Amino acid sequence: MQYRKDIDGLRAIAVGSVILFHAGLSRQLPGGFFGVDIFFVISGFLIGRILFSEIAEGRYSLLRFYERRARRILPALFFVLLLSYGFARLLLTPLAFADFRNSLFATLGFASNIYFWLHSSYFEPASELKPLLHTWSLGVEEQYYILFPLLAFALRNSRWRWAAIALCASASFIWAVATVSAYPNAAFYLLPARAWELLIGALGALWVAQYTLAAKTRVAMSVLGLALILVALLGLSAHLPHPGAYTLIPTLGTALVLVAQSPGGVATRLLQLPPMVWLGQISYSGYLWHQPLFAFWIYRFGKPSFEHYAFALIVATLVLAYLSWRFIENPARSAKRTSHQRFAWYGAAAVIVLATALVPQTWFLSHRANEALQQLARIENLYDHFEFQKNIRHQVCHSVSMADRERNGCLKTRSKNMVLFGDSYAATLYEGLRHERDSKYTDYGIIQLTDGNAPPFFQEGQIDGGAPLRNINEAKLQAIAALQPQKIVINWMMNGKNSSDEPHKELAALQATIARLQAVSPHSHIVVIGPVPHWSVSLQKSLMDFINDQDAFPRYMQQGLSANEAQWDAYFSRHLQKTKTTYLSALDVFCTPAGCLTSVDGTIAGMTAVDWGHLTKAGSLYLAEKIAPHIFD
Repeated sequence: MQYRKDIDGLRAIAVGSVILFHAGLSRQLPGGFFGVDIFFVISGFLIGRILFSEIAEGRYSLLRFYERRARRILPALFFVLLLSYGFARLLLTPLAFADFRNSLFATLGFASNIYFWLHSSYFEPASELKPLLHTWSLGVEEQYYILFPLLAFALRNSRWRWAAIALCASASFIWAVATVSAYPNAAFYLLPARAWELLIGALGALWVAQYTLAAKTRVAMSVLGLALILVALLGLSAHLPHPGAYTLIPTLGTALVLVAQSPGGVATRLLQLPPMVWLGQISYSGYLWHQPLFAFWIYRFGKPSFEHYAFALIVATLVLAYLSWRFIENPARSAKRTSHQRFAWYGAAAVIVLATALVPQTWFLSHRANEALQQLARIENLYDHFEFQKNIRHQVCHSVSMADRERNGCLKTRSKNMVLFGDSYAATLYEGLRHERDSKYTDYGIIQLTDGNAPPFFQEGQIDGGAPLRNINEAKLQAIAALQPQKIVINWMMNGKNSSDEPHKELAALQATIARLQAVSPHSHIVVIGPVPHWSVSLQKSLMDFINDQDAFPRYMQQGLSANEAQWDAYFSRHLQKTKTTYLSALDVFCTPAGCLTSVDGTIAGMTAVDWGHLTKAGSLYLAEKIAPHIFD
């Protein structure tokens, strides 16, 4: 197939937009994530052209096709996986390493998209901390590569080939649109809702094999296609359902450029600029490198450091991408430079080394000298260790329907009542408030209205499980109207998934919620509990870093502590003091100039946070004891 520089230009746009988006430029490039969709269409087009051409010429060989795919994909992937594995051993805590290990084996099995679909919950490590998260798209492509050659061969002599492929694409698109709202993770990660993007490329390959357009038409198509791509990258955002109807804009734009094969015009000249072609040539390695590099940096040095060094990390990504392309990708593609036998030996050796990831991280870390460090290292699953789901009453009173809350006794009232309203951060307050109630304020009932990723706002968003945030909170508002509680306690993870990263917007959303609560339950006293300390990655990880450096377990600690929460706390305190709402600062309870409390009693069992911020039972009891008089009285 004849080499086209403009396709490398499209690859450059795709990889550049993804890297910049993940580097924190989501405001400047809100649709940067569409770069993956552009890649899908390009892959579908190129694979389609190769297969349709070989079938037409009688040269079709499934084994030869898979060998080419293996030589194209595996060498650079294995190299990145090997180095990522080394950094994971050096940097990750047992919980984070267990997730890395599982995603590593899923990647080797061409199923990382399925793994991330199954493990995309609020209690999984943040996406920016998953070094192999980006391999989900490789999983989609590899699964497509298994199925599409069989379909193409089966339809080789059929006059319905166009219709059959178009029907498959249409069915996949309809499935994506139909499921993206109810099952957003499945639609995002799985092939059935993504195949249509690759099949659009395949249809484009069929078109160019059979039809030739006038030069002026091709120029116009390429300009329109590039314009659609830019509209998607600059004008659309991650808040839209994706993949869905809006995804047609960048995918059809890419298909237009590919089908046009324009010999000239402004779009083609832009795509064929030498820097664009160069970036397109190293795009695969660039895509492979950016996520591990970004994730490990954030894991070791924190998000503020990443934001400061983002440009340098982008440059490092491009340097590593060029070296991988020059010394690994290119030699491996040629059977003359890398024989079949040597290629197989390299692959087997890489798999053997990666198989050592089966050895738990706790085994490596538990050999450290400090006893506290050994105890921390032995905790592989923080949520199980601290009985997190039991403490927040997960699937009992937390993240269940209102009917289930009624059935499970979560809505039982007493002579006085308090509603706990918010997300899983609010749910962690339950154990502490219950203990104070049982010992001092027995006339109070505590009604828990909390859901994962459900801040107390009436706005767009999806909670854990995919239900609309607005609908869930409307149901809670109706329950509050019926209960007419004496107290409404509000808490949530500020700057979380369904909340703003700007304090003034968050305050406006909170004030709107307070107004609605006062309208339906005018005699309720509303108490807002401010943010708890937020640790980079997790308190466990920050403690391990500190003990590794200082050889001592700190009662209070600054290391790994985010400064954003203190700024938000001061902002909310200042503005809510002017209202009838009571604002209680959790940071005033947990923190001193020396840092924030890591453990209520100086032991691992007394740690205050499960992960980066969710309170343990010990942390909840400690906070509730200090603030209970301001809530119950």
